[in-house]
Amino acid sequence: MIGTLQTTEIRKQKIAICLMVVFLLTCLCATASFASWSQGFSENGIYDSQTYRITGIEVFKLGGTSSLESPGMSNFSAGTTWTVDMPNSNYVLATNSTPISNFSWLFSFTGTSSDSLHLAYLAYASTGEVFGSYLDFNSGSWSIPTISDLNTNDEAFNRSTPSAVPIPPSVFMLGTGLLCLVGLRRKSIA
Repeated sequence: MIGTLQTTEIRKQKIAICLMVVFLLTCLCATASFASWSQGFSENGIYDSQTYRITGIEVFKLGGTSSLESPGMSNFSAGTTWTVDMPNSNYVLATNSTPISNFSWLFSFTGTSSDSLHLAYLAYASTGEVFGSYLDFNSGSWSIPTISDLNTNDEAFNRSTPSAVPIPPSVFMLGTGLLCLVGLRRKSIA
């Protein structure tokens, strides 16, 4: 009788330890996962010493550890009505039916604000011209590298391919916990 009570207590302790391990691993994965951050930008429409009225913006993530986060762009300045479409995590398109030359907005990203990021930025003028630049983010600051020509039809500018949906770490932790419980159950039956 005493041996059975001790075995039951040991089994309860093993289950409690297993549940604590799963809980701690879940917490660690949640804190290690990417957070969100945003960055304000503005467009003045000035290209080649001339002011253009902008009707659309395309942004492509070409590299880096951060990613664009849905909706990609938001909080456009007052007086502008923008429609934002983000068909995949590497591409955002914002269009405005009323051309405007001076406005601001927020970019949304996953990762941390100390991650690296390489973007291509295209601004579409109401006159049909397309202006572009690369934007690099490293060590918490933005830079615009000198470029000779930005090819707007570059293969890296993926406008349609949907991105894969990642499996959250909590699913793996749940599976690990269930396997642990099944293993303890089998051990106690034997």
